[in-house]
Amino acid sequence: MSRWSARRCTVVLPTIVALALGVGACSSGDEVSSDSGAPSSTSSPGAPSSTSSPGAPSSGAPSSTVGNGATNGPVDGTELTWEVSLTSAQRILRQVGPDGAFNYGWNELVGPTTVDGSPAVVQMLGNVDYNLGTGPFFGFVTLEFSPENVLAFRMDGQASQPPGAGNSADSSFQAELTLIGGSGTYAAASGGRGTFTGSRSAELGGEVVGTMTVNVTGL
Repeated sequence: MSRWSARRCTVVLPTIVALALGVGACSSGDEVSSDSGAPSSTSSPGAPSSTSSPGAPSSGAPSSTVGNGATNGPVDGTELTWEVSLTSAQRILRQVGPDGAFNYGWNELVGPTTVDGSPAVVQMLGNVDYNLGTGPFFGFVTLEFSPENVLAFRMDGQASQPPGAGNSADSSFQAELTLIGGSGTYAAASGGRGTFTGSRSAELGGEVVGTMTVNVTGL
């Protein structure tokens, strides 16, 4: 190779290298540079994201809530259903307002029942706050198979009467039951929810009939 050719190569090669580096710098203008030279962690378009999409199913079973607000395991458990016919054992119910429209107080209602062939007694302790027979009620339901073997629930519900029916007309009840706990045979009960649906055909404090259904875990 001639001396002129060697000089030309010496000039051209750095130019080519500089151009190549310039092109590389332009092509990477959209990326954040790293001093370490490590590859960028930016995912390429279309790559699957590791973030769960909204509404994706949870890996755990649905949980139920007990009376103190804690969650205790899956709701899949033992379903118990019993009919109730409850009469007042004692009560303090008062009326105030125009024509006694507002009713408040408490009522203890008790009655026998059968759960899966086993006899039991239901005790309902209800507190009411009604306006012409309609309004909220809350309290507690005890399902007692024996003094040592019980299941206890909190009750939160709503009573309603047809408009203009007054305090003595038929009333209907809808309530949610939430397990508090159990004793004896049912001491391991760890969670549960259910419903109470009932009615009353007499004045406030009269007989209440209905159905209670709960799903309890740990039995």
